[in-house]
Amino acid sequence: MNKKIISGLVFACVIMFQVNLFAQDKNEAKTLFRSGNPINTKDLGFFVAPSYGLTQMDGSTASLFSLRGGMNLKDKFSFGAYFNTSLNQIRPQSETIQNIYMDYWTVGGFIEYTLFSKRVAHLTFPLYVGYGEVEMDNENGAVGLGEANFFQIEPSALLEVNLHKYMRFNLGVGYRLVGQMNYRNFKQSDISGLTGYVGLKLGLFR
Repeated sequence: MNKKIISGLVFACVIMFQVNLFAQDKNEAKTLFRSGNPINTKDLGFFVAPSYGLTQMDGSTASLFSLRGGMNLKDKFSFGAYFNTSLNQIRPQSETIQNIYMDYWTVGGFIEYTLFSKRVAHLTFPLYVGYGEVEMDNENGAVGLGEANFFQIEPSALLEVNLHKYMRFNLGVGYRLVGQMNYRNFKQSDISGLTGYVGLKLGLFR
């Protein structure tokens, strides 16, 4: 074969290889970190959010303290962990023993979606999924009546206001859905219910 034919074959192979690469790139699946709008550290923020809640459990008013923290992505999607516990002595109306009260707590994770976060007032929707416990105590501690554990999910909706670049105020409601449980004279439907929340969110929002 003469040099012109060899050169022509080499050139044709190079062109075909480049066309094949282009076709593969065009058909390549888009991924979270390699797309037309890639995610990098400039899109990530973080926050902590303490809040106070007020609810009813088995006919008794319960005050709740909640603390959650996590990361946010493009100030739209957030995820992290939370802890929620009762502050007051919850006295279920179905309880027959005097001078005892119920303690309640849950711990787990959350995801959150925020709409129009750059506006002064906007909406955000946390969804909590976790594990909880209730137990009867008195002034001296546990009274030997055991405890009950349960799975809990709580969708929420909050109105959020940007007070400062690094601080937001929020208020809203959540609905606590407790999984199968029986404890003393009440069950899951007696402690499931609506909770009103007010709180702050402190962090770096991106």
